Amino acid sequence: MLAPVPELLAEMSLTIGQLAELSGFTTTLIRAWERRHAFLQPGRLYNGHRRYDAEDLSVLLGVRALLDQGLRIGDIARRGRAELAKIGPHEAAANVEQAALVPSTEEDYLDGRHPEIAWAILEALPCAVIVSDRRGLVRWINRGVVALCGYDLAELHGLKPGSILQGPSTDPKAIEQLRTAVLNHRPCCVTLLNYHKSGDPYLAQVEVTPLRVGLNHLGFVGMARKLVSSTA
Repeated sequence: MLAPVPELLAEMSLTIGQLAELSGFTTTLIRAWERRHAFLQPGRLYNGHRRYDAEDLSVLLGVRALLDQGLRIGDIARRGRAELAKIGPHEAAANVEQAALVPSTEEDYLDGRHPEIAWAILEALPCAVIVSDRRGLVRWINRGVVALCGYDLAELHGLKPGSILQGPSTDPKAIEQLRTAVLNHRPCCVTLLNYHKSGDPYLAQVEVTPLRVGLNHLGFVGMARKLVSSTA
């Protein structure tokens, strides 16, 4: 017989992978928020590995609820851990109960069924990858984005990439071509003069593809490669 949900919550000691699965956020985003904001407070095992508790899960579910309402992560973080934890306890209990009903089995990570493998593949690609929602707001990036433009996920999350990466010398025609394709949910490939976090310009080939599951449009995947250095 399953333990009552409150007891399950009280006994929870989650790895970051388990926390990601229950909250719906990627491990990369959780780590970025942990570095930048104070609403996550993991404990440490004797070997240094992090462990998260039920309150951390409630906080993240509260964060998700507020993100879905259109709030920005900076404004959400300023509410503090205690307030965020009050927003999602019922959702946390539902997630824990559902997870307890699913048997833990060893799976082949490459058979297409494991949810983390897609993110691992994107992380491994030798180019910058940005995943945005239907509004064009950044939800995930791979490490190639940090290498290309200097911004991490915590700095880009919830923003439109162009609002940060484009600048005074970016070609307006290329921007309009990209914007039109996004509005019409069409793939697009353009060459853009973007700007590194340091302020240095660089020329990049940018490809944007609509992200769909069946007939449902979920957002966009953008990939970028640096072409040449520019001193314009």
